[in-house]
Amino acid sequence: MLKKRLIAYHLPQFHRIKENDMWWGAGYTEWTALKKWKPYFKGHKLRFPGNLGYYDLLDPSILERQYRLANEHSIEGFCFWTYWFGNGEKLLEKPLDLLLRPQSHVKYCLAWANHDWVDKSKGILLKRQTYLGKKDYKAFFYSYLPHFSNPNYIKIKNRPLISIFKPQDIPDFDAFYLTWEELIQREGFDGMYFISDQFIPHFKYNNFFQGFAHSPSMFKNRTFFQKILEKLIRDYKFTVFGPMKYSFPAMMRNIYKDFSSNNKFIPTIFSGWDTTPRHGKRGVVLNDFDLASFQKHVEEVFAFNPSQELIFIKSWNEWAEGNLLEPDNIFGNQMLEILKNKNQN
Repeated sequence: MLKKRLIAYHLPQFHRIKENDMWWGAGYTEWTALKKWKPYFKGHKLRFPGNLGYYDLLDPSILERQYRLANEHSIEGFCFWTYWFGNGEKLLEKPLDLLLRPQSHVKYCLAWANHDWVDKSKGILLKRQTYLGKKDYKAFFYSYLPHFSNPNYIKIKNRPLISIFKPQDIPDFDAFYLTWEELIQREGFDGMYFISDQFIPHFKYNNFFQGFAHSPSMFKNRTFFQKILEKLIRDYKFTVFGPMKYSFPAMMRNIYKDFSSNNKFIPTIFSGWDTTPRHGKRGVVLNDFDLASFQKHVEEVFAFNPSQELIFIKSWNEWAEGNLLEPDNIFGNQMLEILKNKNQN
């Protein structure tokens, strides 16, 4: 079997920014929601930080420790979420700037999280995602070119890899794509290695992508009744029924069978799920998550599409959404060991 290139999504939310201070209160980071958490049903347990502790990502030594731990367990690098809202507006970019230090060892790529920021508890728009055309796409490219040119940036066949969360939301995706392709080739690369994070079969620009993932696959096994109930809880605030609970093994069963004929498809390993720290009773929990169910899921993902070398992992450190690989108080390093043993055998 082809040895896999494992890349874990990384959330750079664990540091203070003035916008979060304004929206959520002074000193807010992702840890704030985690520390305020309480159980919502009998047997409800949350995973809390292990030996890395409640870190601040403005400390470059943390990024180095994270990468060293990941790399020791067969993970090639991180895919950092990045936020470009148009007209030069960014959020959470400071940890990424640390990756450009000459002494950094972190292997990484970027994922454009092209979506609005919303306070879902109040239905308030915090930051709008905009698409401002070719001039802005050019500014976007040059803002991130130092990363693409970084020797530590993950490339495939001389193409810097970038994942786009919802390419179908970009109204002039052809202009975005052609602008970036022209500019990256001017810089001596063979093009960008574009990956769609959410695969839409009939998106007319699918031929522009080198790979497709589909993170919503983890909920494809919901029944019609479960979908209706979740919508009532999440969108209509029928919180008396929440949080919504699913079984991790049931949700992971054969989740990629619809993509078996797509040789560009990149499967994703899911490392748990519990959004109650962020959303309380409007959250979603995957129950029955343990080392045995994770091991089985990993085996199935590795067996899918043997000719595809890439596997994404969701995620390294989404603590307030309960999908993480970092050492925690329940599993320690054991999930990392499962990945290491699988990819080295």
